Amino acid sequence: MKLFLDYDNGLGEQSLKSLLPFFEPLSFTPEAPGIERETVSIPRINGVVLPQHPRDVIYKERKITVEFYLNSIIAENFYQFRRELYALLVKPFPYYISTDLLPNLRFRVTCDGNFSIPKEKEKNFVTFTVEFNNITGLAESKFTSLTKQNFDGEHWSPGMNIQMRDDLEYRFKNRKRFQVYNTGDAYINPLEHDYNVTLWAAGKNVTIINHTNGEKLKIEQELKKSQRVSFIKQYTVINKTPIKTSGRLPGLDIGMNKFEILNTNDFEIIFDTRFYYA
Repeated sequence: MKLFLDYDNGLGEQSLKSLLPFFEPLSFTPEAPGIERETVSIPRINGVVLPQHPRDVIYKERKITVEFYLNSIIAENFYQFRRELYALLVKPFPYYISTDLLPNLRFRVTCDGNFSIPKEKEKNFVTFTVEFNNITGLAESKFTSLTKQNFDGEHWSPGMNIQMRDDLEYRFKNRKRFQVYNTGDAYINPLEHDYNVTLWAAGKNVTIINHTNGEKLKIEQELKKSQRVSFIKQYTVINKTPIKTSGRLPGLDIGMNKFEILNTNDFEIIFDTRFYYA
């Protein structure tokens, strides 16, 4: 197997073999996703009641265990290679790891160094495990919705819920009603996920509604088509300046989401998002 690291620093993902060729990854084991949900007990009702909508259920952080093999050939190298791996994996910031065993998916992780690489007497080789913390509790697609969803370009893989259709759209122009497909396993939250929506519209009180989940946003000022409207978490901005709104940008439920745009006949909207997987 191959292991890749991406420090989100503009260099892209790099293979462990290219960075430290004497280390060989042997296995990649994420824990099952862990869910945290609310339950309520009601008299004369069997079991428990689930008051939350599934989109409000929380995925907890989880462990990913990676097993490695090191053969330093000579003893002097062992100590140097060990220190280099510590420096490579133990970082004060989160980063991404991925493997060719789960192509086109990556995991946002931290590694706080709660592992060691022991050297046994005359042996210059060892097998050991490193524990990563998948802080989001989910994997995410390496590519976004603007990359066509099929198996031709090697950007998407079996197990990523790719549909047997080639007409999914994420860019819409002057279409009052349209559908946006969330191909992942989890609700996409504008406050949390890599979910980028851009709007150009002419009109006053332009409103974006997701009828599937009931979420909507109204922009409470007149827009010109030349203005680029962006959505950054809970803020709606034009040229980095927040503007007045009510509601919030609708997120994406799992599967098909039915959208409607009100109070404009001249607009273009783009949904550029990653997808999230258990």
